[in-house]
Amino acid sequence: TTVDWTQEYDGKTMEDETKDSIMEQFKKMQVVAAHADDYNISVSEEEEAKIKEAAKKLVEANDAKALKALHISEESATALFKSYYLYNKTSEAMVADVDTNVSDEEAAQKKMSYVEFSLAGTADEDGNTVELTEEEKATIKTTAESVVSAGATGMETAVENTDYTVTEATFDEESDTLDAAVYEAANKLKAGEMSSVIETETAYYVVRLDSEFDKEATESKKEEIVNERKTEAFDKLYEAWEAEEGAFVLDESAWASIRFKDKITLKTAEEEATEEVTADVPEEESTEDEAVETTEE
Repeated sequence: TTVDWTQEYDGKTMEDETKDSIMEQFKKMQVVAAHADDYNISVSEEEEAKIKEAAKKLVEANDAKALKALHISEESATALFKSYYLYNKTSEAMVADVDTNVSDEEAAQKKMSYVEFSLAGTADEDGNTVELTEEEKATIKTTAESVVSAGATGMETAVENTDYTVTEATFDEESDTLDAAVYEAANKLKAGEMSSVIETETAYYVVRLDSEFDKEATESKKEEIVNERKTEAFDKLYEAWEAEEGAFVLDESAWASIRFKDKITLKTAEEEATEEVTADVPEEESTEDEAVETTEE
């Protein structure tokens, strides 16, 4: 895969977009790490030793050319790893008091199976969309009605040897992946019951409610709710810290000096494996060197 850093998306080049994303992450790390003392967090002698060892390994794993290109030294790597450590520990402390109790009622998830009968048009030879005729839509609806006629226990059998499949999904009152009419119909069913044909602008649906309370999905939803609470707590603190005067000062000229080359080539694992094999071939027998593009980005 070749990446062209000069290519623009929404008025920003890939280079600018990437640098902005990197700087936002770096700023968050530095601002949060600077508040480690608020939670009595520091780097112990044992942790310091581990960090220095990790920095040493990073330097040893790269040749001089890479170290120069990436501005890596044991000193800079150690400082960065300390920031990572303090950021991670402080982030945990920032959300330590978040309420992790979520009731079954708050997280309750139902489980359904459904068949979607798409009404999307077909593409012609030129790639243009050809809308379905009313007759074609009627034929699709008849197929959907045949699934309803098969009953709840016959849903899977009814779509065998067709282009349609039975899809499982869990949902609650806030779900919006499918059309609202699908969830409305599913919520009216009891476990083991099947809907009639549900009509939307883009498809017909047939739904069967499999469970009025799916335990596994409910537990997963509880985790999601807790994570949302932690994210809200973190963001509230971080935004306040970020707004403080002098919380983060960027040397614009230094940052502007960091540029990406026009293009880089990302190699697949298969390509890298091929290089390892050719590396063992005597130089006069190998023709791979000229074909393989290497970059220092």
